[in-house]
Amino acid sequence: MVARSMRLTAALALLVLGVFGSSPSRAWAQKPKEILWTHAFDLASRKFGEADFSKGTQKFGVEAFKDTNNGLGIYLSQVGSVAVAPGFASLKQAEKSKGPEWLTGLDLPARKAGEKEFTKDTKVHAMEVFKDVNTNNWVYITEKALIAACPVMLKTVTSNKTPKWFHSIDLNVRKGGVKDWKDASKFGIEVYYDGNTGNMVFISETGAVAVAPSEGAPEAVKGGGKAPEWLHGLDLACRKFNEPNFTKDTKRYGVEVFRDETTGHLILLCENGNIAAVKAPKDVKAPTPMVKQPAWQHGLNLKARNFGESEFSEKTRVWGGEVFRDDNLNITIYICENGSLTAIAN
Repeated sequence: MVARSMRLTAALALLVLGVFGSSPSRAWAQKPKEILWTHAFDLASRKFGEADFSKGTQKFGVEAFKDTNNGLGIYLSQVGSVAVAPGFASLKQAEKSKGPEWLTGLDLPARKAGEKEFTKDTKVHAMEVFKDVNTNNWVYITEKALIAACPVMLKTVTSNKTPKWFHSIDLNVRKGGVKDWKDASKFGIEVYYDGNTGNMVFISETGAVAVAPSEGAPEAVKGGGKAPEWLHGLDLACRKFNEPNFTKDTKRYGVEVFRDETTGHLILLCENGNIAAVKAPKDVKAPTPMVKQPAWQHGLNLKARNFGESEFSEKTRVWGGEVFRDDNLNITIYICENGSLTAIAN
């Protein structure tokens, strides 16, 4: 749970994430700006059933970058889980940064699609909640190093409130390039209210997590809440870190976009069960009329160190990613080569 520093050396050039080749949907008139590494953390995350932190508690490396093309911040864990958040616009690269502040731990059960009741066999996903005081963001990290982030909104926070289950939904998602729903996969998603931070927490049966601020403490939902509304689907092409151009063989992830009628948030569901969540714009019609294709913005190559890896090196894992804008909803989407995704309102 300590901050890591990095010497300002030529190795920084290895971090910078540029655009390779042409876009799947549009071409840039000029090369995008380089991405700036700002700081990094080693975050401890207890496994479910691990009551206290100890010297044996697992720790994961998390890097933080500023996307100088739009001023947004990117968090990337060592397993390639990505989260985007504000608070980076004025941030500069610092050799020494402030360490994260641990707030609380959460244990969230998540049922599989079609599983009607919580039982002793329901998978429980453990996670920790940290405050990045450098950017005033909450950073959630699970026992599998899956992360989510959003800005701190509450003036007063607590650390002793049990998360309140809000409702659950089963959502279908097609694979990239597939128009028919016949063979669509289905994932269960639970929605909780974290009263410690004032955030809604969305967790997939896979353990993928997304968070978004809530406008006040929500009332308890009767009857399981309203069914979500499907808005539209997206095909997002994402190159691997060593894939310079988009080709016919580039992986294309299918992503469905839903409006959660109960919470007023958008939920983006990737074909592998990864999720993102963002506050829904007003007056969104379902399904989306006259759907616009996602507009590709730029590509990313991001290095993420493992816990204990103090310096970037040639052996440090590099993750490829892409940035898209969904003009149907005025949101920006980041997707990693492993299908991890995150979204933020423009």
